[in-house]
Amino acid sequence: MRLDRLNALNRNPSNFILSLFKETGSSISSCIQKDVVRDSDGEIALKGLDLVPSSFNLMDLEHELPNPWEKPFYAHFYQELKPIEKDYDYIFFDCPPSFFHAPQCAVFSSEHIIVPANPDALSIIGFHLLIEKLESFRKQSLRWREDLKAPLPQILGISLNAVKLGTNIDVPLERFNAQIERFAAQNKVPERACVFPEQIRHSVTVERAVLQGLPMVLMSKREASIKVAEDYIRTTQRILELTAEKPSPEEASLLNSFGQN
Repeated sequence: MRLDRLNALNRNPSNFILSLFKETGSSISSCIQKDVVRDSDGEIALKGLDLVPSSFNLMDLEHELPNPWEKPFYAHFYQELKPIEKDYDYIFFDCPPSFFHAPQCAVFSSEHIIVPANPDALSIIGFHLLIEKLESFRKQSLRWREDLKAPLPQILGISLNAVKLGTNIDVPLERFNAQIERFAAQNKVPERACVFPEQIRHSVTVERAVLQGLPMVLMSKREASIKVAEDYIRTTQRILELTAEKPSPEEASLLNSFGQN
């Protein structure tokens, strides 16, 4: 989302996802920002991509907001999400690297988990901690998962980001793969979980895309932009393959056109 549009939303707190967790809060449908990717004139640049915005105030969920419901925040969030699921082919949650209330809401409501990671020591440690926290949360939330018939999320794999060309990442890859094999043997991740062979290369173009509020596939046709866009396209195709979801004819045409252009 372009910053000017995000700043305009700040005038009304009910636009943000935090409002769902207040006793007199709004519904999730009222928070949805339709066709969020716009050009500098406000015209739709990518139809069909909607967003429920968050803010730094979401941290209030951890310590300051009372819970007026006789159920955890994640169960409340899941029930709020159900009415809009039918309106979308895919719903993605972008989570911070923690297991506080907000990420718990996302994990409880998800079918699959993709772990973005840098090829470094901290990410290797972080993946180990994530799996242990996920296992603990599965046990903690079992009662509510059964009551609400919520999905049991499975790790799809690790997507490596910010990979610098010419850098030897053999050691991080070896350690990630060893962790996945060990966790698969313990039934903590499915056997098909893997480090995606597709890697997102490091590029300042990604930061530029964020500032412009554009997906990489809609950035300028400079060589660097095209290469990184292709990384995301291949990763998208990998995710579709792992979830056994075949893209619709429209999605396939879109992916192919981005890849060619």
